[in-house]
Amino acid sequence: MKDQKNFRYIEWKSPEEMHYSAQQWSSSLAFYEDEHLFFEDMLREYTLPIIESNLITEVNALIDRLTKSKKEMKNLTEKVSKHTNGLDILVDGINQPEEEKKYKEEHRALLKEINTFSESYEQLKKDIFENVSGALKKQKQKRLLK
Repeated sequence: MKDQKNFRYIEWKSPEEMHYSAQQWSSSLAFYEDEHLFFEDMLREYTLPIIESNLITEVNALIDRLTKSKKEMKNLTEKVSKHTNGLDILVDGINQPEEEKKYKEEHRALLKEINTFSESYEQLKKDIFENVSGALKKQKQKRLLK
């Protein structure tokens, strides 16, 4: 049932709406890229509290996830850019039903891929903040006990 709704959503979406969606994806991915830099800096900045809190194993796993996420984000950015450039298939005035259908299916697949990435990225952000804040709390407790 859910797939039918997604199909209808794409079936009736105009080229302008698809273009707008692609612009939104590009904007979100650019923002995520800036956030990546912030998280990398944050993990570097708080290395000492992380080590002192014995969270180095967990944080190393987060760094690996962050690196994989960055690669996936770059791949998605390229896909969105290529997808946006292919929009002319829908607006060129030439009736190409197979190519238009393929483009809409690609749009739907890209939508799912972006949503999946966004969900996993949000979880990664939560995990990073939980670990860093936990390390800082432990460091503060140690200082108070001294």
